[in-house]
Amino acid sequence: MSFKRMDGFMGSVPQGFIDRNVPRCPMCKSNNPHRAIDMKMQLKLEGNLYLFQCERCGCVLSAPVPDVTGDNNTILTTTGLLKKLGGKKNGVIYMKIQDSGTAQSDKSVEGKEYTLQELNQLAAED
Repeated sequence: MSFKRMDGFMGSVPQGFIDRNVPRCPMCKSNNPHRAIDMKMQLKLEGNLYLFQCERCGCVLSAPVPDVTGDNNTILTTTGLLKKLGGKKNGVIYMKIQDSGTAQSDKSVEGKEYTLQELNQLAAED
């Protein structure tokens, strides 16, 4: 993977999304995780994934591209309909912890999916 910070117009949507919505790393609790971004192409119905890596601990969070761009807010889109049929709520953004990084010795959180609210609660716990 080639993670890089997307300051500027190209990549501003995913960079702004993660900086705004998850300001604190849920693994190392850094208030300035200065995340880098990559994209994972996949042939799944949920679409491609944005990957967000904390510069401090290496924790990697992922979110489907349609969730980040707002295309899953309604069942009028294909990905929004598939999200609803999969038992998830439209308008709610789900993120997965792909890698817990070096700050966590407990790897049980890897692969688990959280809503933005749950992820920020996890980040607020000390």
